[in-house]
Amino acid sequence: MSDGDRGSVLLSGAGAPSRLATVGYWTIAVGHLWVLRIHALTTGAEAMLFATLALVEVALALEAAVYAVGGLGTQIGLPILTLLGRVRLLGAAMAWPWLLPWVSELGCRCHVVTPGYGLTLVHATTALAGLLTLFYLGGEMQLAVFASPANSSDTMTGCMPSPILAGQFRLDKADLEETGRAVFVPAQARKGLYVGAGLALLVHLCFGMAFALFGVPGFPPWLLVGALAAMLGRSFGQLPPMAKDREKGASNDSRILWRREGPRLVVRLCELAWIWCCVMELQRCETSSEWLPVCAA
Repeated sequence: MSDGDRGSVLLSGAGAPSRLATVGYWTIAVGHLWVLRIHALTTGAEAMLFATLALVEVALALEAAVYAVGGLGTQIGLPILTLLGRVRLLGAAMAWPWLLPWVSELGCRCHVVTPGYGLTLVHATTALAGLLTLFYLGGEMQLAVFASPANSSDTMTGCMPSPILAGQFRLDKADLEETGRAVFVPAQARKGLYVGAGLALLVHLCFGMAFALFGVPGFPPWLLVGALAAMLGRSFGQLPPMAKDREKGASNDSRILWRREGPRLVVRLCELAWIWCCVMELQRCETSSEWLPVCAA
């Protein structure tokens, strides 16, 4: 079989990307942009209440699009794929924490918490999200201007988020062999990349319970449903170990391909549902007589 018959192959043993999975990634990316459009046109959210959620919507749309583009292999060039991999990781790492001030302000405006307590939460979560964002940006500037930071085994920094953009990236060989997707990841494992995503889910679960009990009456409790969907999706998305004794070049083994693609698509689909539920909760709160134009004590 000629190289043209096999399509774009980056390394020997690389699998053939699934067109169905690629369609799934593009669908999720477009879905996030569609939710962003609904968010912008059908809600009265302004300033930070709009920007914080919109930032996450854009970051997740970009992430899904990067996985879809990875199926093209070398057709768009390795430098572009490398850049997309860097932006995907840094964008998601910095975007997730901003769901904390978003839900805090929503809870304040919807009288789920008292205005005084809500304002304190908004300030605290905004400061936390800002610190995480600055930490990532500061780390990238440090690596770009100076030498690499201390070894990750350093007792003071080993548990902190690590820089992304200025470090060396490489193809994820396991992903390439199993799915045929050219996905670039840090050459050295970065710690703390998903701190913001974990905190966002935990806080949304807590606020979801509060909205279900004390929020605007209505069914379903959108915020809680969205957070539960994301939690279940992430639980399902834990990748199993790589197949052992797999013959190289067995690109038609759909079981191996979907063992990685399936969970990854489920995670991103559930996160899309989560963000959509956030917009639905915002719409319901805005129609309530208790809705506050600003969160103020």
